[in-house]
Amino acid sequence: MRFNSNTLRMFTIGVGATALALLWAWSAGAQAGGNVTWSSDLHLKSLADIPNRLREPVVSVVGMSRQSVTLTNGKASREVGNCEQYLNAVSSGFFPANNLEGKKSGAFVHDCFVLRDLQHARPATLSNSFGWNKDSLAQLPPVLVVGAREITDAVEQAEKRGESWQQFNPALKLTEVDRDKLGAEDADFAYSLDILARGDFNGDGAGDIAVFGCAVGKHSTWDHCEYFIFAPTNSGMLVRLTHDVAPYRTKVH
Repeated sequence: MRFNSNTLRMFTIGVGATALALLWAWSAGAQAGGNVTWSSDLHLKSLADIPNRLREPVVSVVGMSRQSVTLTNGKASREVGNCEQYLNAVSSGFFPANNLEGKKSGAFVHDCFVLRDLQHARPATLSNSFGWNKDSLAQLPPVLVVGAREITDAVEQAEKRGESWQQFNPALKLTEVDRDKLGAEDADFAYSLDILARGDFNGDGAGDIAVFGCAVGKHSTWDHCEYFIFAPTNSGMLVRLTHDVAPYRTKVH
């Protein structure tokens, strides 16, 4: 499932000397530095509204229809319809039952993990202005690569060596880029990476980006979506802060 973001409007929260102020702005005008910002696709009015938002039904960005997904853990199964239920289930080892349920879970991957993490995000004291650009494929680590154990092991080792996604997959070509949306493709898949939020997600003061990414098969019905938090580095590379499997917790260093 691929989500096509609207022109991103960003809600901006800044910490003032005596109060918390809520500002509405277009992404091009989002302030850098001490702010936490998020996409209007999350339908989030304020950070204080996250507990309510987690209990609301999950809806698809395209069509705005309610979504539910069946998750399994061994012989046990759960049908979930909101982020609170979904996060509880995946944290307990439940995963989509099959490829169809995996596709349906894309709406939950889009909303639930970033809402969870926004609850603990802080205003960045360093730069918080990173956006996609024409060099982003060479800045990202290898992502959205799924396959046999030897392939996933190769991805892990490439990331440890500091290889970029472009180096790992030389066939990768950029198809679309703006500040908040990145598109790419190779012979078999089309990829999308949407920035959902900006802020300090790991408490180090630096500005990070929370990203929803999907790979969609060009010649098959296969697709796969993941959630990431990336931290820009002084070298220009992006470092992944989250584990590579759900529930995508922030790594402890």
